[in-house]
Amino acid sequence: MSDAEIDGRLLQRWLKTDTAEPALLDGCAIDDGHCEEPLPILEVDVARQVLICAGDKGRVRIPFGRLADSLLVAPAGHSAIAAVKACVSPQEQAHQRMKAELGDEYPRPFASVADLEAVHAAESARSAGMLPERALRGPWVRALKRNELHRQGAQLAQSWRELANSCGAPWSDIALHLAWFQRAGGHPNRAIETARDFWRSKAPASQTEIAMLATVEAAAWIDRFERKGGAPPDLVEARRAAAKAYAISPTDPEIQLVYQRLKAAEARAL
Repeated sequence: MSDAEIDGRLLQRWLKTDTAEPALLDGCAIDDGHCEEPLPILEVDVARQVLICAGDKGRVRIPFGRLADSLLVAPAGHSAIAAVKACVSPQEQAHQRMKAELGDEYPRPFASVADLEAVHAAESARSAGMLPERALRGPWVRALKRNELHRQGAQLAQSWRELANSCGAPWSDIALHLAWFQRAGGHPNRAIETARDFWRSKAPASQTEIAMLATVEAAAWIDRFERKGGAPPDLVEARRAAAKAYAISPTDPEIQLVYQRLKAAEARAL
């Protein structure tokens, strides 16, 4: 059986508890990320808060403060494994399961536990083939945006669009979310097509949603123009979309920003 690897932050927490039994680490090692092989633990100096390990050139002292960047390596079934893992609360265990279920699609740490829970709920709904209620979609989208998960957000919004279209459900907010994520993810053409599809569908939308989607579309046209191969007709389309948004909400900062970019792009095109 292979050795078990335990997050050094958990070992660090365990060593600072009153219930820690340092002697349990006998037979374990520390992978500090620098040495080629894990360093066997020889001694735990609790008073000085340091682990003393066996290195190639003698003893190596690893302060407890550095354990957060290390791994505890223990033989399978070693008593230290259960003892150290007992520091994890049921809530933390649940969050660890959520991260594991999200998998490599979400490799980065989340900005907050609430964001992790929101994104996990969104992915769970997608896995179940469920179209979440609009009241849930907004908070989930905000969690994705806070964590700059643009590609994943586009995938989720695309699944919502397909589910909404298949059952004839309103999808104005979904179109906005999808176009936003597509543009933020570096795909202005996809964002433009999403907006066009929504306008062609003549699906109902609030004036605010129309203004916001038109703003995203205008920005995407400018993005397209600024890329290699962009052409003046892109700016014509950008001004058309911007005017649509401006007619509804002329003081909106995002619309004003689009107009600033548009004027600069038009100046370069002259």
